[in-house]
Amino acid sequence: MVGEFERPPQGEFERELRSFPEFFDRLEAQGALDFWDAVDSETEIEGLVYHHRGAQIPSYDGRFVQEPTSEGRETPTFSVEFGTVGPRSVWAAFDHTFSWDVYLILYEEGAVVAWMSDAEFESEESAHFASKARAVEAGQFSFGVFFRFGPDWVEREEWGQSSSAPAMLQLGDGRLLTPDTESEFYENAHAVPDEFRPAVDGGAPSFYGLLDAGLSANPEE
Repeated sequence: MVGEFERPPQGEFERELRSFPEFFDRLEAQGALDFWDAVDSETEIEGLVYHHRGAQIPSYDGRFVQEPTSEGRETPTFSVEFGTVGPRSVWAAFDHTFSWDVYLILYEEGAVVAWMSDAEFESEESAHFASKARAVEAGQFSFGVFFRFGPDWVEREEWGQSSSAPAMLQLGDGRLLTPDTESEFYENAHAVPDEFRPAVDGGAPSFYGLLDAGLSANPEE
């Protein structure tokens, strides 16, 4: 079904954009960075929603992780992981050799942390925006974490607790699908990222810098 949740902001509100040029230096030094650290402790935030190429997963917490190099993983990698609401799990690993930027967008209804590679910008957004920052500020990014509060968060938390679907799905026209079951989720195959579709032999286009990702529903027995 199509939920009544509002469309994430697409540029109609006054907003503030902040960049973090030393972000990955901090990540390498500390090993992990909590998403909650991106917002002021006085900000009225109750939960997170991970946005992954249209899939949206409500979570109570999450963090960036600098993955150690090993014999089985030679490509420098950073990942994101989440403590999700309800019976589901999600994670993603990204190629650290890409040129990335991390942004914090503050707007009327909350905030969002988004990250984008130069390769994604050149492939997807450079024809429409003068810079990566302007694209992100306008809401055109593939990976991010929305900070939610009030009724906006309560709706998403209640969905996460009652649904057995892996994620909500944001469509290109702004509608947000809120499937009740895992089968209903996969019936909307056109909106599910390829890396989350078991029947698809392949993943996201290489310019996204996505090495691997996982999304699953884990209904309680």
